[in-house]
Amino acid sequence: MSDTGRDALLQRLRETRHVPVLIVGGGINGMGTFRDLALQGVDCLLVERGDFCSGTSRAPSRMIHGGLKYLETGEFRLVRESAEERNRLLRNAAHYVHPLEMIIPIYSWTAGILPALRRFLRRPAKLTERGAAVIKLGLTLYDIYGRLNRVMPRHRMIRREDALREIPDLDPRIRIAASYYDAWITSPERLVVELALDGMEANPANMALNHVSFDGIESGRARLRDVMTGEIFLVGCDLMINAAGPWIDRVNAAAGEKGRMIGGTKGSHLLLDLPVFARSLEGRMMYFEAEGGRICLVSNFMGHVLLGSTDIPTEDPDGVVCTDEEVDYLLDAFRRIFPEVAVTRDHIFFSYAGVRPLPAQDASDPGAISRDHSMPVRPASPGRGFPILSLVGGKWTTFRSFSAGVTDAALSCLGRERRRTTEELAIGGGTGLSQGTGDAEALLSELAATGLSRGRAARLLACYGSRARLIANAFRGPETFLTHLPEVSHEELAFIARHEVVHGAQDVLFGRGALFLERPLPRAALSELVRALAGILDWDAGRIAREEESLIERYRRHHRIGFDAEGMPQFV
Repeated sequence: MSDTGRDALLQRLRETRHVPVLIVGGGINGMGTFRDLALQGVDCLLVERGDFCSGTSRAPSRMIHGGLKYLETGEFRLVRESAEERNRLLRNAAHYVHPLEMIIPIYSWTAGILPALRRFLRRPAKLTERGAAVIKLGLTLYDIYGRLNRVMPRHRMIRREDALREIPDLDPRIRIAASYYDAWITSPERLVVELALDGMEANPANMALNHVSFDGIESGRARLRDVMTGEIFLVGCDLMINAAGPWIDRVNAAAGEKGRMIGGTKGSHLLLDLPVFARSLEGRMMYFEAEGGRICLVSNFMGHVLLGSTDIPTEDPDGVVCTDEEVDYLLDAFRRIFPEVAVTRDHIFFSYAGVRPLPAQDASDPGAISRDHSMPVRPASPGRGFPILSLVGGKWTTFRSFSAGVTDAALSCLGRERRRTTEELAIGGGTGLSQGTGDAEALLSELAATGLSRGRAARLLACYGSRARLIANAFRGPETFLTHLPEVSHEELAFIARHEVVHGAQDVLFGRGALFLERPLPRAALSELVRALAGILDWDAGRIAREEESLIERYRRHHRIGFDAEGMPQFV
């Protein structure tokens, strides 16, 4: 295994004067491109000013979907691409991406026909309610676009009586319901990290570094800065790829390019501690209309309720949080569809928000802005001897196809040929796994043969897929588990901290798995995590205090979670 600890990568960066490709931004599109270029034998450097997947890519509804609502605006190519890429992810990332039944409660038979027709014809129209006729037509088309390599059932319409029997808490005023299948992702954070590790394994000359910012151009080269220490690196390149998401315009401005490419909208989500209701969903996601026609989602996420999302135009991607107005909007939407479920702010144990990097447009309806992607190029200029290719738009589901297009453009710029495709290439721990149970059972038996209990093997498999082999093989003797985080062992943390480009405790908790969303975490768990990492990474007392304070501040500032006198989390 190559050394992918952050200190080792920084040392290599100190010795680097030039790379063919510099990628700025470590979200899903930037990292997908990083891996694809590595597979073509192109040396490249990726830098991310925060942790990998720390911006937009870490704040999704955790859906991998074909884009049902894009049919309303006639974006058939995007729907086809999305459905095909969803099916590919079900195969290539079977450890994190799984089929998910979607249930649409419907209150009318005919509502929305005229507005839907106007939107389909690219005419202005506000679609505030969708009736059974509109939804049936849309789902029929959706099935057609998802027919390539079909892996999931076709849609079905559900009688009111059957829907209420299957989901007793559902609003009894519905007329009918619809069911179709998309997919969900358990840990987008880890998938992005695995793309980074795959890229560095495919081409050991490549480096993906977090907490390194692009600060502009100096002496014709990119000026990079270690955010943690202030150390400066000057690196030349033949092509720069701007994958900074909502911050694309700022990165371009730092490189001397003016103009507006991005006009983002904020989406916020709540995690609700409602385990009894979550169990009643039985692996289904509710896809329903809130006030004004905005689509909201409710799902069982690891035993709790995930509720989202909003769609609010914003000009500032820094420091976005779920506001009181958004909390009220989401809880009101929930109460409308589940009127008998008692839900209050006291049930919120986590919230998060992110900015969708949509193309800059002046639109009265943010939901109508295209989710398609593009890659405008700014040519080299005096003082900057390399062009900049910006990744505008896009979404989680289509990252592979977007990255493939970007890679092809980069190869053309460099005068090189593509060596291999990524269409059927498994990602990270998805190697050797499928949606069937056979592969997982074989791996469980293999892990159990190393001395792990079946329950522990199942946990490692769910968290890491086939990469669980590497982690289990790194153990020497029995594991020592944390008291307040009994899902995690010191040995597991040591492997992550040393091999997955970790700087601090935030990287581990929020960027190397989904533990922070699995349940409410007490303050004692955060303290214990920091002290465990301190023993692994040789932190002194001052560093321990700073790391613990940074976790607590992160919870308060970004997720609106404080801790009461007993150290239990509470929404503030």
